[in-house]
Amino acid sequence: MLVAVGLNQKGATVADREVLALPSEELLDALTAFQALDGVDEVAIVSTCYRVEIFAAARCPAAAELSLRHALEARAGRSLPLFELQGEEAFRHLVRVASSLESAILGEPQILGQVKDAFHRAAEAGAAGKELASVLSRALAAAKRVRTETAVGRAGVSWGNAAAALASKVLGPLAGRRVAVIGAGEMARLTAQHMRDERASVVVLNRTLANAEALAAEVGGEARPLDALEQELLRADVVVSAAPAAPAALAPAVMQRILHARRKRIVMVDLAVPRAIPAETGALPDVYLCDVDDLDRVMKAAMAERAQAAQHAERIADEEVQKFARAEAERRAAPLIQEMRSRASAIAREEVERTLRRLGEDPELAKRLDAMAGSIVSKILHAPSTRLRQAVCDGGANDPLVAAAVQIFDLSAAPAARGDAA
Repeated sequence: MLVAVGLNQKGATVADREVLALPSEELLDALTAFQALDGVDEVAIVSTCYRVEIFAAARCPAAAELSLRHALEARAGRSLPLFELQGEEAFRHLVRVASSLESAILGEPQILGQVKDAFHRAAEAGAAGKELASVLSRALAAAKRVRTETAVGRAGVSWGNAAAALASKVLGPLAGRRVAVIGAGEMARLTAQHMRDERASVVVLNRTLANAEALAAEVGGEARPLDALEQELLRADVVVSAAPAAPAALAPAVMQRILHARRKRIVMVDLAVPRAIPAETGALPDVYLCDVDDLDRVMKAAMAERAQAAQHAERIADEEVQKFARAEAERRAAPLIQEMRSRASAIAREEVERTLRRLGEDPELAKRLDAMAGSIVSKILHAPSTRLRQAVCDGGANDPLVAAAVQIFDLSAAPAARGDAA
């Protein structure tokens, strides 16, 4: 059975998380130690800035949970606000983690790769085998559905993302477009990063060239002094003003002359309050001026889209957990159903052989009787098998129907109850 034990940003402080942080050079030793714990068969560790979570295939889930808790708290040297999950709930958590539904920023793309890498490294170390590989495959399939069927990973909510979205509405894809960012503060940095992520060519202009150079180096762009702005306006497709006051080059008269020379559209984004770019500049032909109110509307729409996407993603997670539960029920019920079918088939075979001894050897008749007996066994046991699978899914060996089947058919095999050995 799948077990998950750990902590994350939702229930633990950074002080709690950092005492469990696992540098890559310590991972192999940790995997070996955790796999040797009582009740644990296979193990993988997802360790990031926001979480340290152990996923284990356990022959005895209760023992595995206890031993993993003790091991983690021994590593920390104190008690910790650890969560403990089993079976379907452990799988649900893994799906939510891989789909970014548990992330500090909904939709962030890094966690899927981190989960995949964690399980692959565990497999390479010999700590994870077939059971965790199957769990990972199902979790990744669920995460892929969330990414492809919802907008969880596409609806960004930030000033920079909103600025890029507005510019894209006017100009189309920003890849290869030239974006001039005026300023080198936090707003300028965030916007420049988003423009870089859109594969735009970023130019940073600032009164202090050293600050422009630092930001340009961070985003892989160019740095120019602010007095080069007028020259830059002849080339830029997008201008983002993240400075408290607009340079003289953005005045209506100057911009009119620049527009006459460049003869193409330009998007201007004013991030300042009070607004730095004159409204008269925005009224010029081929100028598309956006201010913080425009950005706010885009952000609110993105937040609404993201909330709707999250609801859709939760439904997908529920569907995938149900699939997992059915598969687990099939696995746990298999020994019981197999024994029941084997006994019925053996009885049917005995009766076929007894009939053939009376009727004499006839290969064609034997073939037909075997087929008929097999068909009868399958049809008689189809409904009981279906009911038993559902009963195992609902309650394992504790379900009255399962206990009744064991007694009625005199079976030795019995599925594990939830929380018992897998």
